[in-house]
Amino acid sequence: MRRWWAGVAAGVVMASAVAMPARAEKINAGAVGSPTATMWLFYVGFDQGIFKKHDVDLDIVYAPSAPGILQQLAGGSLDIVATTGMAEPIHAIDKGANNIAVARVIGLNSPYGLVGKSSLNSIKDLKGKTIVLGGLVDITAIYWNRMAEANGLKKGDVDIQVIGATAGRFAALKSGTVDATLVLPPFNFLAETAGFKSLGLVYDYVKDYPFTGLEVSRPWAKAHMDLAKRLLAALDESATWFYVPENRDGLIKLGVKNFAIEEKEAALSIDYLRKIQYFAPTSKISRKGVEALIKVMCDEGDVSNPITMDTLAMPGLTELAE
Repeated sequence: MRRWWAGVAAGVVMASAVAMPARAEKINAGAVGSPTATMWLFYVGFDQGIFKKHDVDLDIVYAPSAPGILQQLAGGSLDIVATTGMAEPIHAIDKGANNIAVARVIGLNSPYGLVGKSSLNSIKDLKGKTIVLGGLVDITAIYWNRMAEANGLKKGDVDIQVIGATAGRFAALKSGTVDATLVLPPFNFLAETAGFKSLGLVYDYVKDYPFTGLEVSRPWAKAHMDLAKRLLAALDESATWFYVPENRDGLIKLGVKNFAIEEKEAALSIDYLRKIQYFAPTSKISRKGVEALIKVMCDEGDVSNPITMDTLAMPGLTELAE
């Protein structure tokens, strides 16, 4: 009798275990700085239940700099990096971090704005002045070089300081220790409200290569290919939701809730990001666009090894288009 009951009990326990839905496996993700408008795609995924729908449990932690967050990815502390400048994984792989790969473009076009003191009237006025960038060889430096060259400035004409995150650069500008900086929305709008002057948009100078990407640990992606594909599918769905005109009010509320900004700045940021088609609408990556960036980096001496989009891609996950 006891054996029979034990068998029935075991059967009930087993049936219950089978009936219980499996918990989604957590993805440990990193990003730079703090939640800002350039992370809207991810917060749409959280807020609209899109990650949950695709059985994706994403946990994002923030770090001060892109090189630091990629070191954590290469060291195995993170499964993915949600978004960094596209130049960063190229630098990392050039230095031997062959266990990371680019899985998706996040920011298709750069939203950076160059803002400076009210006494400045143009980029040309920065000669002999001090600007602060995210790094000497990062994506902000690449953008600045393009803008400077177009305005007749040469290397050495401007003193450069380095602060990794947009919030820190904006703080340096407000403190008066620097004359101008590149910032992401909504900080460009906050700067103008505070009396600083817009000196130019990167979008007016650079449209030939992508801005940011999502990177994965190759060992992690190989062991969790189905989960990695579901993550990309969720981001594609989030991008579709982001661009629906009727979702503007929901996006503004989401920005106010998560990015510590007012409705005005959230609305300006949304309209701006949509206007320049900031978020890549799908996971397909343009080989031509990324290799254009690699060429710029090679020409400037930032990359010494032969690297192509195939070098950066994760087989079976990264979708390439010509």
